[in-house]
Amino acid sequence: MSVNNSHISTILKALRISIYDGVFAQSFAILTGSIFLPSFALVLGANPFQIGLLASIPFFATLSQLPGAYLIEKHQQRKQLVLLAAGTARLLWIPIVLSSFLLAAHRPTLVLSILILLVIAYHIFAHISGVAWLSWMSMLVPDEIRGRYFGLRNSALSLFTLLCTILGGYYLDWFKIRFPQLPPTRSFEILFLLAIILAFISITFLVKQPEIRTSPPPENYLKKRFIAPWRDKNFKQLLRFAVIWSFGVNFASPFFIVYMLKDLQLSYTLVSIYTVISAAADLMGMWAWGHFSDQLGNRAVIIINSFVATLLPFLWIFTDSSPLVIFLFIPLLHFIGGFSWAGYNLCSVNLVLRMSPREGNSVYFAAWNTANGLAAGAGAISGGLVSTMLHYFHHVLPFHFQSDLKYIFLFSAILRLISFVGVRQVKELPVSSVRRAIRVLRSIRSWATMMGYHPVLHFFIASERLKEETSPYWPIWRRKDLFVNKK
Repeated sequence: MSVNNSHISTILKALRISIYDGVFAQSFAILTGSIFLPSFALVLGANPFQIGLLASIPFFATLSQLPGAYLIEKHQQRKQLVLLAAGTARLLWIPIVLSSFLLAAHRPTLVLSILILLVIAYHIFAHISGVAWLSWMSMLVPDEIRGRYFGLRNSALSLFTLLCTILGGYYLDWFKIRFPQLPPTRSFEILFLLAIILAFISITFLVKQPEIRTSPPPENYLKKRFIAPWRDKNFKQLLRFAVIWSFGVNFASPFFIVYMLKDLQLSYTLVSIYTVISAAADLMGMWAWGHFSDQLGNRAVIIINSFVATLLPFLWIFTDSSPLVIFLFIPLLHFIGGFSWAGYNLCSVNLVLRMSPREGNSVYFAAWNTANGLAAGAGAISGGLVSTMLHYFHHVLPFHFQSDLKYIFLFSAILRLISFVGVRQVKELPVSSVRRAIRVLRSIRSWATMMGYHPVLHFFIASERLKEETSPYWPIWRRKDLFVNKK
C-alpha cells in the first residue's frame, strides 16, 4: 500500500505545528504554575493547607476527563473541543490578574479565595482540553515514529520549562530590587499577563492544525466504548500498576523540596540549580528514550526506568548536609531522576496510545489520567498526614532517622517496589524484551546506531540516508523532494 505525498505533507505540517503550539502552551503552564503559583499564593498570605490544596487541584480535576471523553466520542469534534476548553481555561487567568490588581493591596484573603476557585475551574477545562488533544494527536502521529516524535516534542517543552523557570525567577528577583515601592503582587500580575499572551499564541497554532474527522458512533456503540477499557485485561493490569505507582510516588514527591529547604537548610538558589539539572536531564532523556522506545518497545523502557525511580527515594535516606552530598550526591540524584522520569512519562503515555483502539481511544486516555490523578492526589494528602503524625510513633519505630521526612521517602520506596512487581505483568505487542533493552543500553555502539549519525541535528537535517528510512514521516523537518512513497 502506497502513502500519498499530499497526505505525508499534511501530517508533517501538523506535527510541526504541534511543536510550535506546545512550546507556547508549556511556557504559559510554567509561568502560571510550577514555582510561580505557590509563590504568588504565599505573597497573598496562604497557609500550608492552602498551598497543599493548590497543589492537589490538578490531580483531582482529572475527573473532568470522563465527561470530556463522552463529548469526544459522541460528537467526534476533537479540535473544536480543544479550542473551546483550552480557550476558556486560559481566559480564566484574566480575572485572576484583575482581582489581584484591584484588591490585593487591601483584601489579599479575598484574592486568594478567588485564585483557588478560578484555578479549580481552570484545571477542569484544561483537563477536558487535554484528553481531547491527546485523542486528536493519536489520529495524527503515525505509529512507527510515535516515540521519536513525542520525544522530540517533549524535549522542546523541557527546554522551555528550563528557560521559563530560570528567566521567570530572575525577573521576580529583579523586579523586587528595581521597584521596591510597588506591591509584591505587581511582578506576578505582569508575569501572568505575559503568560496569557503566550497562551493565545498557542491557540493560533491550534487553529491551523488539521484534524482527521470521524463519524459519531451509534448511541448503543457509544456505551460499548465506555465499557471497553474496563474489559481490557491488559489495560486494567497497566492501570493497577499505575494507580499504586502514582500513589507511592506522590506520597513523597511534594516533600523533597521541603526536606532540602527546612532540614538541610539549603538556599533557594541551590534548590533552583537542582531543578535546572533535573530539567536538563529530562530534556536529554526525552530525546534518547523516544528513539529507544520505537526500537525496543515502551514496556521495556517503563520497567527499566520505574526500577531506577524505585531506588531514588531510598537513596535520599542517605543524604545529609555534608559538602560531598550537597554538591555531588544530590545533584546526581536530580540528574538520574530527571533522565529516568523522562523515559517513564514518555513511554507510559505511548503504551496507552498503543493499547487503545483508534476509535474510542479518548475513553482510555480519560480512564488512565483520572485514575492516575486521583491516586496522585490521595498519595500527596496521605504523605502530608503521615508526616504530621510520625512524631507520635517514634517510640515504636525500629530505627530512627534524623529527619521525619526520611520515613516518608522509605515508605514511598516500598510502595513503588510493590507496584513495580505489577508492571512486569503488562504485555505489549510486538513483544518488548527487557533483557535485550538492557544489552542495548550497555553498548555504546548500539546507542550510536539507534540514535542515528546525527544525534541531535537528525531531527532537522535531511540527508540521502532518508531514502532508506522505514517511515516516510521522519524526520519531520526536511525538503519536499525527499518525500518518498513506501510500499
